[in-house]
This record gives sequence, structure tokens and C-alpha cells, in this order.
Amino acid sequence: MKLRILLFVLCLLSFIPSYSQSERSLVRRGNRDIEKERYHDAEIKYRKALEENRLMEEAGFNLGNSLYLQDKYQEADSQYYDIASRAKNDSLKEASYYNLGNSFYKSEQYEGAVQAYKQALRLNPDDEDARYNLAMAQKKLKDSEGQNGGQNQDQQNQNQDQQNQNQDQQQQNQDQQQQSQNQDEQQGQDQQQQQGQQDEQQDGEQQEAQQMNISKDDAERMLEALKNNEQKTLQKVQESKSKGQKVKIDKDW
Repeated sequence: MKLRILLFVLCLLSFIPSYSQSERSLVRRGNRDIEKERYHDAEIKYRKALEENRLMEEAGFNLGNSLYLQDKYQEADSQYYDIASRAKNDSLKEASYYNLGNSFYKSEQYEGAVQAYKQALRLNPDDEDARYNLAMAQKKLKDSEGQNGGQNQDQQNQNQDQQNQNQDQQQQNQDQQQQSQNQDEQQGQDQQQQQGQQDEQQDGEQQEAQQMNISKDDAERMLEALKNNEQKTLQKVQESKSKGQKVKIDKDW
């Protein structure tokens, strides 16, 4: 893209007697540095001219050019916009908008470039360079919007995927929590069942022990009773024998 720099400003300077010789000399020297591609040196001279007269529009315009040629687009934007907003000369104003459009375009600020080129065309509808650059900037803007739309969709898809993953993780955590709860409940039931079995076993053992104790006591009483009965029986037998025994008595015939 063409940058409007030298001839335009040199012609303007010759019609502005209000500027001092020192200011105009600094601008001309800066222009020569531009021709020799010493852009940083040119920047210094334009800044010195503005220190002597901050309202010197041509020095501000060419300072923007020296910054643009050093790829300092953000600083150049400020200079071009400042001159475009206050320049009294329509040619300088139109050139400032045109170069502002170029600077925006270089920094991929296509919407700003479109607006700047439109302003340049309002001031000079016959500017074919501005018309061509406007078409280029509009195309870039459309492409970037489409790309951003695709990126936004991709971002939405990524966000949805992340949301789904979060939901899956949450469900997995809930399942694990439920499984752990079920295990705890089952363990509690097993412990209760085991405790019940132990209690039943203890009760059975106690009952068996009680039954064994009762049987033993009964057995001792029965044994004692049997002994007593046996003694009584023996005694009766002995008494019966004693009464029933016949004594032989010799008769005296």
C-alpha cells in the first residue's frame, strides 16, 4: 500500500510563511532522512520541530510517517488521527485519513481501516488508491469475522465438551459415592447379622449350659433316690427272709 509522505508535505510547506525557518529546516532535514531510509533520525527531527511548534501539522503528519515506516503502528495511529481531526487543509486531512487506514490495515485492525478509508474518500471521492484499499480492508474484515465466527463456534464446542466432561465426572463421583454408601450399608448389615448370629450362639450356649446344669442336678437327685430305694428294698428283703424262715423243732414223740 502506498504511503503519502514527501512531495505532498513539501508543497504545503512552501505556502505556509507562518512557520519559522528553523522549523521548516527541521522538517526538510527529516524528509531527507526519510528518502535515505533513516527513519529513526527523521523521527528525531520531526519531534524537535514539534517541540518548537506543537501545532505544526506537517511535522506531526510526517512524524506519523516515520513511525509507520518503523512499524510503530500504534504511535503512528495517534499522530495521523491527531492531524486528521484538526488539520485545516483538506488535502492534509485526506492524506492523514488515508495513511491512518494504512496503519490500521498493517496492524490488522480492519474495521478501523475501513472507517479511515471511507473518511478519506469523503474528502476526495476521486482517490482510487483509497477506494482500492477500502475494498481490500472490507474483504479482510469479512474474512476475519468469518474466522472469528468459526473460532467462536469452536470455543463453544470446547466449552460444551468441557461441560459434558464435568457432568460425566460429577455423575461418576455420585456413582462412587452411592457405591461407597451401599458398601457401608452392606457392611453394617453384615455386622448386624454377624452380631445376631453371635448373640444367638451365645444364647444357645447359655441355654445348653442351663440345661446341662439342670440335668446334672436331676441326675444327682435321681441317683440319691435310687440309692435310698435300693437300701429300702434290701432292708425289706432281709426282713422278709427273717420272718419267713422256718425253725425245725424236734418233737418228743
